[in-house]
Amino acid sequence: MVRPTIVDVAQAAGVSRATAARVLAGATNVDTAMAAAVEREARRLGYETNFAARVLRGGRAGAIGLVIAFDELGSLSGTFFTAVLKGAAKGLSAGEVQPVLLPADHEDLDRIPRFLRSGALDGAIVILQHEITHLVERLADSPVPIAWVGRPHADIGPDPIVIDSDNYGGGVLAARALIEAGRRSIGIITGPLDLEQARERTRGWTDELARHGLTPGPIVHGDFTLDSGTAAMARLLQRAPDLDGIFASSDLMAAGAIRVLQAAGRRVPTDVSVVGFDDVLIASTSDPPLTTVRQPLEEMGRAAADTLLATIRGLPTEKVQVLPTSIVRRESL
Repeated sequence: MVRPTIVDVAQAAGVSRATAARVLAGATNVDTAMAAAVEREARRLGYETNFAARVLRGGRAGAIGLVIAFDELGSLSGTFFTAVLKGAAKGLSAGEVQPVLLPADHEDLDRIPRFLRSGALDGAIVILQHEITHLVERLADSPVPIAWVGRPHADIGPDPIVIDSDNYGGGVLAARALIEAGRRSIGIITGPLDLEQARERTRGWTDELARHGLTPGPIVHGDFTLDSGTAAMARLLQRAPDLDGIFASSDLMAAGAIRVLQAAGRRVPTDVSVVGFDDVLIASTSDPPLTTVRQPLEEMGRAAADTLLATIRGLPTEKVQVLPTSIVRRESL
């Protein structure tokens, strides 16, 4: 099979060879319609660029950092992070860019910002979680563009890339599902309040209860982990033993809550309905299977990658995106 050449791509796109070469080298000062046509025809024809030469000509590293919390490396199956990472990796692969994993923790102050200043990366995707919220301010003056998955709590400069789900709407959906199930004494296990996502889910839950004339039940805080859900549910039962509905702001916390309820002799869903958030693996494998608010996690990761690459390449793109959530009904309701 004859491999297509840059001349083939140029002819198919209706541009000159020089223009096609500039686009495929990563130039950003090319008419957007022409650039889109060249990239489209290159993909259709299966044209493969000389990656090393492209990097040398374009002055780009050809790599994007994926900043994640260290703690997530111990749970690579079935968590929020897993699906986002998968979507981001797919998007970077489609864009012929190498992903570079950059784990960080709460003590990591300078390593990630220093690496972003080194010229080794063209940009970064930060999967924002409680353990690494301190990096938000550290990365505010990053010399390379950053796509945030999850809305940061602090100022991140002008024209940021932020990909998130509708956390407020998800809180509304969770409360509404519990109300429709006939529940009236409804408590919540929130996420860490240094995350905008956790605050928005709580606000949506509170507002929906108010719209139905219900007073919110007790509020306790977790950190999106199973163990924190277990501890939080124990505190909820001490404060309000007659609760008949629980909204846990992550599926892991909801699974921990169900264990405590069952150990206390409270049947789910006969005595207490439980709703989680995320729709990760544990939601379908818990006993009983968990009703939850689905975040489009893989789509969020892909959107972050696509938006970041478009920004780097000077292409028009929507930099702030809020993807819709939906309710997935299972037996815990």
